[in-house]
Amino acid sequence: MKALRVYGPKDLRLEDIAPPEAPGADEVVVAPLFCGLCGTDVREYVGPGGAVPDQPHPLTGAMKPLVLGHEFSARVVKVGANVRHVREGDRVAVMPLQHCGVCVACRRGEFHFCPDKAWTGLSTRYGGLGELAMIPSYQATPLGSLSDEQGALVEPAAVALNAVVRAGVSVGDTVHVAGCGPIGAFAILASIASGATAVYVSEPNASRAALGKALGATPLPQGPVAEQAAYVFEQTKGVGVDVAIDCAGKEGALDLCVEVVRLGGVIGVPGVHTQTPRVNMWRLLRRQLSIVGSQGYTRTVWDRTIALIAAGRLPVERVVTSTVPLAQVIGAFDRLIDPAQAQVKILIRVQ
Repeated sequence: MKALRVYGPKDLRLEDIAPPEAPGADEVVVAPLFCGLCGTDVREYVGPGGAVPDQPHPLTGAMKPLVLGHEFSARVVKVGANVRHVREGDRVAVMPLQHCGVCVACRRGEFHFCPDKAWTGLSTRYGGLGELAMIPSYQATPLGSLSDEQGALVEPAAVALNAVVRAGVSVGDTVHVAGCGPIGAFAILASIASGATAVYVSEPNASRAALGKALGATPLPQGPVAEQAAYVFEQTKGVGVDVAIDCAGKEGALDLCVEVVRLGGVIGVPGVHTQTPRVNMWRLLRRQLSIVGSQGYTRTVWDRTIALIAAGRLPVERVVTSTVPLAQVIGAFDRLIDPAQAQVKILIRVQ
């Protein structure tokens, strides 16, 4: 079967590999339909990476080379003897988080804190950028009324919704989103779905700022942090926003979040900071601000994401900027990292 495997930085290969064997009792073989390219995938391509193991993973035993792709929808091909909630032919969204089930975190139901957690398409042999994949049955969620394309967007949308939920966005709130990459774009939609009456977005890339505006946010004018903060306070009648969400993972973006949030407000941080940022602790203390981290999503948020999409309240398909076939997947990575291409979310049509 055809699959995209990562060997190292700048070394992706679309090649023929052996398909999965027959599923175990609690496993499912699926045929991926659409798969989104994620910032984590891009970091594995441009380097230095770090999400894909160079040594056997403690839970799955997988290591490079392996098949990328953790944001995908699929059609069920075969099911194990114990599987009851899906059948052959069903369309599913794949919740890629795998967990051990026996550690303290797993026993609490906090699977995203499992110390040995793995991700299908990052630390397993098979992923969504191959014609077939083997997954644990608990990862397969029936799509219901969702389209195949929407099913491939559940995973990143759940990441954004989890940040919005943890930051406490509720009806009538005002929100600032720093960065309008994929997670920022989904955070705009998730904030609106959660009842925010106004959303502001800071994004230096003009094309991405335009996308944020199309999704319902007000882009901030370009300029220093102080000028952008002044604009937000002018728009909010001197109050500031209730919640600011750092989806950029940059020190300047976090600084802006600290400055635009109201007294006693909340800053949510789903953005991955690859370098340790400096935080103005004096401003946090004097303004009694809270910073709330957000890693992945809970199963509850995963299910809520699907429900919101099905209800038409989370139009995730509006974030997609391109769809290309699997044969062109390596070129899609190059388009995604090229600022001139103005890409935000690229879907790969696998089948």
